[in-house]
Amino acid sequence: MKNAVWIWIVRVLSLCVFGPIAGGLMASLRGVDGSRHATLFVSDSILGGLFVLFGVFFLAMIAGVIATKMVSLREGVLNLGLVLGWGAWGAGEVGEALRSAPDSGSIVKLAIEGFAVLVLTVWMLRVMTKVRGVGDGGDEGTDGCVALSNSKLVALREHAGLTGMLVGVGLVVSMVMVWLQVQSDLSGQAVWGGFIGSAAAGVLGGMLIQNHSMGSSGKHGRGGKRSSDGVVSLIPVMVGVMLGGVFGPLVGMVTPGSGRLLQAIASGEMPGFLVMSSVSWAAGAMIGTPVGYSWVESSVARQQANTASA
Repeated sequence: MKNAVWIWIVRVLSLCVFGPIAGGLMASLRGVDGSRHATLFVSDSILGGLFVLFGVFFLAMIAGVIATKMVSLREGVLNLGLVLGWGAWGAGEVGEALRSAPDSGSIVKLAIEGFAVLVLTVWMLRVMTKVRGVGDGGDEGTDGCVALSNSKLVALREHAGLTGMLVGVGLVVSMVMVWLQVQSDLSGQAVWGGFIGSAAAGVLGGMLIQNHSMGSSGKHGRGGKRSSDGVVSLIPVMVGVMLGGVFGPLVGMVTPGSGRLLQAIASGEMPGFLVMSSVSWAAGAMIGTPVGYSWVESSVARQQANTASA
C-alpha cells in the first residue's frame, strides 16, 4: 500500500511539477530567426542551449532519484522519461529550426546534441543505480534489467557480442519505426514516435535477452549458477535507441542531404529520424524500452507457469 501511494506521488510530481518546468525551459529556446522553433544546439545561443540542457536534465534527475529512492529503479527510469517527455513536448519543431539554418553545420549540431543527451542520460542511470543500491552485492529484483552497476558493466563486456547485437537492435528497430510513424516534426508525433520505436526495440531486445538467459541457464542445469547472471540488461537497447539522435541527423546528411533540406521541409518529406529531437529519443528510450521488455517478460513468465503446471 505504501509503495502504491509513493508511485502516484512521484508520478504526479513528474507530470505536474518537474515536467512542465522542463517543458517551459525547452520552450524558452529561440531559433536563429527569433522564432520558438529551436533545438538545444540549433538555436540563437549555444550557451542558452547548454543552460536549458543541464536545467532539463537536473529536473529529470530529481524526479528520477526521488522515484528510485521511494519506489524502485524501474519507477525512477519511468519518471526520468516522463520529465524528458515533457521537455520534448515543449520543444520547437526541428524542421522549422533547420529551415532557419539549412546548412550541414546545423545537422552536425543535431548529432552532437544527440550524443550529449545520450551521455547525460547514461550518467543519470548510473547515479540512480547507486542511489538504489542495485547490483554489486545488493538485491536486483525486478530492477536488474535497467541497472547500470559495476557487475552489469563487467558482464556486458564479457558478452560483447550480445551487447553489440542489443545496441544494434535498439538503433535499427527504433529508427525504422520512427521512419514509419513520424510524418511531421510536431512535438506530439516526435514523442509518440520515440515511444513506439523504443517499445518495439524493447520487445525484440527482450526476446534476445530472454533467449540468451534461458540458453545460459540450460547449459548450467537446474540450480546451476550462471556466469551470465549480470547479462540481462536493457541498457544496451536503450543506448541503441538514443543513438538514433546521433545517427538520424548523420543519415539525414545523405538523404535528403543538406542541399535538398529546404525542399524536403517545404514538401513535408523530411524523414522521421531527422525531425526527432534528441530529447524525444531519450524520453522514448526511458519509457518505451522497459514497456516493450515487460511484455516479453510477462509472456515468458506465463509460459513458464503453464509449463510448470502441465
